[in-house]
Amino acid sequence: MSPRGKTVWLALGSNVGDRAAWLRKAIESLREIASGTLRVSKIYETDPVGPGPQEKYLNLCLRFSTVLNPRQLLEYCQQTEKKLGRIPRGKWESREIDIDILSYDSKIVQEEGLTLPHPYIPERQFVLVPLAEIDPDLVLPGFQDSVTRLLNKCRETQGAADIREFRLLPAGSAASFPDRLRYIAIEGVIGVGKTTLVKLLGERLGGQTLFEEFENNPFLADFYRDRSRFAFQTQVTFLLSRFRQIQDYFHQQDLFRPQVVSDYMFAKDKIFATQNLDENEMSLYLRLSNLMERQLPQPDYVVYLQADTKTLMNRIKQRDRDYERNIDEGYIDSLNQAYNGFFHYYEASPLLIVNTNHMDFVRKTDDLNLLLDQILKAQEGVTYYSPGVNH
Repeated sequence: MSPRGKTVWLALGSNVGDRAAWLRKAIESLREIASGTLRVSKIYETDPVGPGPQEKYLNLCLRFSTVLNPRQLLEYCQQTEKKLGRIPRGKWESREIDIDILSYDSKIVQEEGLTLPHPYIPERQFVLVPLAEIDPDLVLPGFQDSVTRLLNKCRETQGAADIREFRLLPAGSAASFPDRLRYIAIEGVIGVGKTTLVKLLGERLGGQTLFEEFENNPFLADFYRDRSRFAFQTQVTFLLSRFRQIQDYFHQQDLFRPQVVSDYMFAKDKIFATQNLDENEMSLYLRLSNLMERQLPQPDYVVYLQADTKTLMNRIKQRDRDYERNIDEGYIDSLNQAYNGFFHYYEASPLLIVNTNHMDFVRKTDDLNLLLDQILKAQEGVTYYSPGVNH
């Protein structure tokens, strides 16, 4: 057995109480025996199988490597169910949490209480749908067809089951991000309001929020006092922090709120670098930055909040952060021009450019609602939204 162990596929289900919480706890427990990261499907809501009335299930599948052998893995899954609070019931009864081993590497196992691959996989669409999502070309040991083909055959025989992706929304919320948007970045110059907008989007639409940890940069206050002296230290610290934060965040992403809304994108780091670093520093910086950027997910949609320099300076003064009190207006103006230049040529994802000079989406609900409408349209290409001075 390799140091990383053998690849296993599991199915999780719950239809009692806070179903999402049961699944989340089970996944966290399984992380304890996983070598490396878990590949987890979306969450699906499905009708129960078998006789008798039951509530709908939440189901998912996951894949990971483990050093446990099949019997040890079964025992761990059963212990996890018991530890999490599963109440023993009959075969076709409701379950707080159900953890089934679907397949163990390339093994065929036929032992007392353990048959692998799981014998009911070919007739259970609530298993095949999430399994085909994470491994569409997987051919289970002893089978000739891929799981995608097994799913198609099952649908031909049974008809397509009512299986829908499940997402948690805030109480009372009727709106959500389009399914195709999993990573939304809100960008803009210091003081434009991007962090505030991300908080509001998280509250209204239920996405996870990712905030830049700029306050943890120990060089930031010194940089605003003496830019040339502390530029490189400040920039590299930001670069490493942004890389680590995005990488860690997406490795541990909340499956029940798959949309992530961030108040920065990794690529924007270069805007600051071009403003602050000399030629030699920039050369070293680009080598580091380009290597890191290739390892990170790219936003599916970007919202660029614009404002003129006077408006930005007024907002910076109003929020009165200690480390920003020495910011020079000329520096903000230079950043503003650099941001406009960057997004003028930006083509990596759909882009919404918003002029915020005459907006107040914090205090004016109408301003926020109109902006949300624009964001939820998520149109392809570049879109401009510029509320008039009389708005």
